[in-house]
Amino acid sequence: MASQQARRRRFGVSIPADLAASLDTLAKLLGKDRSSLITEALRTFIHDYVHLAKPHYCRGVIIVWSKEGETSKLREIVEEYMDVVRGHMHTHLDEYCIDLLVVAGESDRITSLARSILSLPGCTARYIPLSVLQLSGEREAYRGGEREAPRS
Repeated sequence: MASQQARRRRFGVSIPADLAASLDTLAKLLGKDRSSLITEALRTFIHDYVHLAKPHYCRGVIIVWSKEGETSKLREIVEEYMDVVRGHMHTHLDEYCIDLLVVAGESDRITSLARSILSLPGCTARYIPLSVLQLSGEREAYRGGEREAPRS
């Protein structure tokens, strides 16, 4: 009997022609087939968004980029969320400001932070969770108002 990983399910998906052409180009460039690329893309998408399904402790990075001079409000937002922002780096690349926020805490609080950033005019952001899986016993002490640092 085939293993769970080897089992496949075929289904049809319609995508814009230009996106399909880009997918074919990338597949050829990487020496992979379309199914492999789509599988990787879906795994990444699910990993990035499954944490929205239920509240939990998570950690990750938020990458923010905007044109210079459009991030003064970002500093205010970061200050408002210092309970989940563990580190903040700001740099410039050509005419862009790049901010990297290292975050850890309740998923709803991190989601709120990301949405606040995305509401800023001219700001684009991407949240990348480091893991959506709870490691064995890692969060046992993190309940209610207790906020102990994660065990490494």
